[in-house]
Amino acid sequence: MSLDHEFYLISKTTDIKNFWMYRERNNSVIDSVVIQDDLIQYIIDSLEWIPSKNPSLQGTPSGHGINYHGVTLFDNHSSETLISIFSSWKSLIKNAPDKFELTGEFVYGDADNQEGDYKKLVFNRDEVITQFEKIILMSEALTKGEFYLYHCGI
Repeated sequence: MSLDHEFYLISKTTDIKNFWMYRERNNSVIDSVVIQDDLIQYIIDSLEWIPSKNPSLQGTPSGHGINYHGVTLFDNHSSETLISIFSSWKSLIKNAPDKFELTGEFVYGDADNQEGDYKKLVFNRDEVITQFEKIILMSEALTKGEFYLYHCGI
């Protein structure tokens, strides 16, 4: 089973406290994209630079990065950094072969092989670029101040 992170472009008039519970059938969704958890984990350090808010906490406090296991809200203050980071990753990945491999987390071996090894992550270049382009387009919409980008973690 693959773990995913979901990103939704929604109107600022949307109930952000309960959106995650009704996102599947919510008329407020303007656009969305799903990114595999392995890819998010690979780029997560750079995502920590993005201004964000936590809609699950009282007062929706400001912070940075994504709430990995929960929800995250990005607004017009996040847009420039979102665009820059995902554009940079997109430019880098454009140089990859059609199917490319990244080094994932370290996985310890079983009883027969105690040494372990790093997980090999395989991606389709064009699919990743398409996902990143969608995040960029949704982030550009944030600049108008009328929308949120709502992230649902694993």
